[in-house]
Amino acid sequence: MIDTSHFHPMLVHFPIALSMVGLLLEFIRLFFYKTESKLPCGELLLYLATVSAVFALLAGFLFTATLSGKPLEVRNLHMLLGVLATIALLLTSIFYLIARFKKENKKVFRMVGLLLYILSAALIGATGFLGGELVYTYLIGL
Repeated sequence: MIDTSHFHPMLVHFPIALSMVGLLLEFIRLFFYKTESKLPCGELLLYLATVSAVFALLAGFLFTATLSGKPLEVRNLHMLLGVLATIALLLTSIFYLIARFKKENKKVFRMVGLLLYILSAALIGATGFLGGELVYTYLIGL
């Protein structure tokens, strides 16, 4: 039988890595490239990060053990930030899709999109930090 408790830890690394690298590439595209590319890598990584965050969130809700005490408090905050991070990624992805088809004032759209991307990546980072706390401080899952 498959141990489903490993699904969440296996999936969480994708939205973290994809959103951080995607943000870096989007920052480079915005400030160092003068022409608009047809398929910007940072945007593509944002969409992949969003999809992977949804799967990681679902795995977290469905396949994690029940806790008590201080680990439960940390897990609850971790779950709240995970939900907020996934919502932020979804909203940022929607914004990027709208901006892709909008024709006027692309620079403003790109700047607002970058700010949303930064917020999403910050929430992903905070969520990951608390997940690390659960694993390494409270030895959850080891």
